[in-house]
Amino acid sequence: MAHGLEIKYKREFHPIRWVIWMSVLVAICLGSWFGYRYFTEGELPPLLDNVGALKADPSVDESPVTNEQIDRYTVAPDLARYLSIPSIGVAQTRVYSVGIDKNNQLETPKNIHDAAWYTKSMKPGQGYGAALINAHNGGVTKDGVFAKLKELKKGDSIELERGDGKMLTYKVVENQSMSLEEVNRTGMKMMMQSAQNDKEGLNLITCDGKWVPALKQYDRRIMLRAVLDT
Repeated sequence: MAHGLEIKYKREFHPIRWVIWMSVLVAICLGSWFGYRYFTEGELPPLLDNVGALKADPSVDESPVTNEQIDRYTVAPDLARYLSIPSIGVAQTRVYSVGIDKNNQLETPKNIHDAAWYTKSMKPGQGYGAALINAHNGGVTKDGVFAKLKELKKGDSIELERGDGKMLTYKVVENQSMSLEEVNRTGMKMMMQSAQNDKEGLNLITCDGKWVPALKQYDRRIMLRAVLDT
């Protein structure tokens, strides 16, 4: 019986197609790697380093605060009403009272233009212990009250006005950046105490370092301690 024709197909090599598929594969691998690094450690590839939405807490309120809102803000006579730091351009910033959130973290003010006094720390003007105040370093598109806090040096002045109009001036003693691990281990205990036992203290804290989505917070803190200028 006669055999029919045997047809063989020759597979052709398409270099352009191969390059495209390899490029797609490499892009997927790199995207996955950078995505993992960003989510767990806040590391951004160079091309995305200037994208503000990836470098800050998107839930922070950036609404402007008017002079009228500032002027009509009131607190109890023995509480901090306004905070000013002339050397870094902080002037008459409202100070709210805050506690601890559901994650046992120090609460922050809702707006990046405000500051917050921790209610378990000392009231300003008591003559002993230390008042603890925190504020945001910034939001997605705007700087916060403490954006330049790390620039303060020993001897710089910090001013507090209480609800009764009494003015208190403090001088910076120390200013440092701590990892989140250091802050949780020993830093917060330190910030509840005056830098000098014989003087009333004012301690300021803000975020520093990288925004880490997995933690929903920054990985470092600026920890500044000042004492009453007498």
